[in-house]
Amino acid sequence: MKYRTGQVGELIAVQDQRNGVEILGCVYTSVGMVRGNNEDNVQIWALDDAMLGLVADGMGGAAGGEEASRLAVETIQSAFVEATQDAEALHALDEEALSRRLRDVFSRANQAVLDRAADNHELQGMGTTATMVLLRGYDAVFAHIGDSRAYVVDGRTNQIHQITSDHSFVEALVASGHLTQEQAEVHPLKNVLYRALGQKDEAEDDVDIYLRHLKSGDRLVMCSDGLSRHLKDQDIARLTVAATSPNQLAKELVDLANLRGGEDNVSVVVIFVKDSPS
Repeated sequence: MKYRTGQVGELIAVQDQRNGVEILGCVYTSVGMVRGNNEDNVQIWALDDAMLGLVADGMGGAAGGEEASRLAVETIQSAFVEATQDAEALHALDEEALSRRLRDVFSRANQAVLDRAADNHELQGMGTTATMVLLRGYDAVFAHIGDSRAYVVDGRTNQIHQITSDHSFVEALVASGHLTQEQAEVHPLKNVLYRALGQKDEAEDDVDIYLRHLKSGDRLVMCSDGLSRHLKDQDIARLTVAATSPNQLAKELVDLANLRGGEDNVSVVVIFVKDSPS
């Protein structure tokens, strides 16, 4: 299968003629206004008539965070993108089989981070979040670990829906009713994770899989927590509904997060789906 890699700020498109779907995507990243280096790694790939997007937010200090997120992206590219040679075989996979493959890919990325840390004591303890989506026609399969997020903005109602759940201790307290969402937003431990790649030997069972069927006009935003710490859901929805293209939206989201302080690296994947013009 041929694949193309989207560069930062570049609009990338695929035509899925079998389903009559056009998929448009873009990635954008910024070091932010405070940090001296970018520990995020964001990527988008066009795989014939499918699209794959990934956000990885590294942890473990400047060198460790950059290395962990880089390894996650490179491993996923080699283990899934480059290894997927047959477009028909990809479309033939049912949701259960595809979910198993994505879990396996995340498991390989986890092992790559662990192996690199074992080889260099200065990198011990490094890790990374990873949130990924594969779009085949209007069917979206998400794989997720950590606190990078995926949202879908409904093209008909303009309502925003957070697809993923953060693997943070604070969000677990919210889910159990011990904290309100307002308390969680200012909690000193809000960025402490209990799941991430590179944190333990086996990660396959820690990967959440979400399946969604999208509609023409729906828009997808995936982001590192550098965006979600400065933009509320309604901010993301407002910009997403008003945008005319994924690359415009990606830049506007990152620019607004930086305008509001840019306390962390900020990275986004933006994907629009609509009926194919042909």
